[in-house]
Amino acid sequence: MVVRPFLVIGFGTGVVLVLCAGPLGAATAAEPGEVIVRFDSGATAADRLDARTGARADFKRRLPLQGMQLVEVESGQSVAAAVRALESADGVLYAEPNATRRAFVRPNDPYFSQLWAMENTGQSIRGVGGTPDADSDVAEAWDAGIRGGTIVAVVDTGVDATHPDLAPNLVRGRDFVAGDNEPADENGHGTHVSGTIVAERGNGLGVAGVADGAAKVMPLRVLDGTGSGSVSNVILAYAYAFQNGAKVVNLSLGSNSPSRAERDALAAFPSMLFVAAAGNGGADGVGDDNDGATATYPCTYMLPNVVCVAASDNRDQLASFSNYGATSVDLAAPGVNIASTWPGGGYSWASGTSMATPHVSGAAALLWSAAPGAQSTDIAADLMSGADASPAFAGRTVSGGRLNVLRSLRLVANVGVGMPAPAPPPSGTDDPAPGASGSPSSSSGSASDAVPPRLSVRVRRHAAIAAVLARGLAVRLRCSEGCTTRLALRGRRGAVTLRRRLALAPGASRRVVLRLNRSGRRLLRHRNSLALTLIARAVDGAGNSRRLRVALTVSR
Repeated sequence: MVVRPFLVIGFGTGVVLVLCAGPLGAATAAEPGEVIVRFDSGATAADRLDARTGARADFKRRLPLQGMQLVEVESGQSVAAAVRALESADGVLYAEPNATRRAFVRPNDPYFSQLWAMENTGQSIRGVGGTPDADSDVAEAWDAGIRGGTIVAVVDTGVDATHPDLAPNLVRGRDFVAGDNEPADENGHGTHVSGTIVAERGNGLGVAGVADGAAKVMPLRVLDGTGSGSVSNVILAYAYAFQNGAKVVNLSLGSNSPSRAERDALAAFPSMLFVAAAGNGGADGVGDDNDGATATYPCTYMLPNVVCVAASDNRDQLASFSNYGATSVDLAAPGVNIASTWPGGGYSWASGTSMATPHVSGAAALLWSAAPGAQSTDIAADLMSGADASPAFAGRTVSGGRLNVLRSLRLVANVGVGMPAPAPPPSGTDDPAPGASGSPSSSSGSASDAVPPRLSVRVRRHAAIAAVLARGLAVRLRCSEGCTTRLALRGRRGAVTLRRRLALAPGASRRVVLRLNRSGRRLLRHRNSLALTLIARAVDGAGNSRRLRVALTVSR
């Protein structure tokens, strides 16, 4: 299989070089003559040899998941025939073509006043006037002074390691294309992506990255000069990133070819957060629905440590080229006319979901530096819960919003900038904290604790009526400290109402199944669809509370 960056680059001459215009059929989007095979744990060396021999394929290299190998098909044997032969062999879990991945973009100039994603005052960007505050509140988030060294692995075309705006914020990486430790960028895509994350701020040069001072970029080259690469190299990069301390993995790449091997690799590293581009639509230049048959991978894998990103413009609209998905694309981020670093010490414009993705990766790194003990699922939940809701993204993304770094930073760390902190519930309400009363608490130390707990809620935003009636609605919760959590599921005019109360241990994940009451079940049996709201409220021992609302739809 092949991997591609989602990208179109525009130069000052007006020439446009399309590196990835649209969907790539699974039949052609693969590395010639290569297959990924995974053997079950009981397969012996003799079993593996027999399987390869029967498929007329030779061992090429071991991949970093148990039983997974990259094999090369012999001359005269087709990849399809080798896959069939391997999958029929004893001890083989699955086999698939080594899929392609490519970068997703469009670029030409620099400077902070042009960085509307950081601070949008309505300024004109390349002749297009913006909407004030249609940005990600990055500039306001910088006021918190978050410092740290969260490592972001940029799995891409490499980086210009000598670029003066990037060099101070790079750590050692790896080139899986050339097989060395010098991931030089022969394309430009990876350098542009890296600048959005960590370009040095306040140095009198060019642009500023979202997470400068709070993150370092680890460049991992898996795409060649044309912006193309293989899933097998992407998997190797995931393992390298994990082994060398990365917390965030930026994936401004993909294709329409799913890969079970890639999904297994993503699931094998749950401590890392993978931030993936939603893709740039088809040859018509119009974004496609990732919930449908034209899904983009790895964005569309439904895994808790994968966040999928669409692109927004400086008027807070979904970019015309951006893919979307009510259940598969998590949130939008700025991705139109983004200025960033370019090889040779320069700067350039770019548009694409490839450009939106590093804004979210940089935000994730900033959040992790503010709360080093957070889990990948905490960071994902806070990125989505902190998004600015907008009609432009409702029904097009899971969160219904566009990245807001400041709001997410508030959720993860209660940082004292820009917005008032959430207040604890007043005494005497109908939903008091455990042990609360009208008088101040006498518990040791609790009077000085004014920090609300972090609450993570994961639930399917779209579910089938039949499944909800039969099995209920599964919700996974995590609280950063010991919490009493109340859940309420409500429908229109309260027709579907139920409540649950449960205790959560610090940092522990707990799965809860909500089952509808009698009136709710009766209503569902006579409706084609129903909008629901899940309300979760966590209260810690000091009475500090956190409330999240999640919009759900059940339909036939």
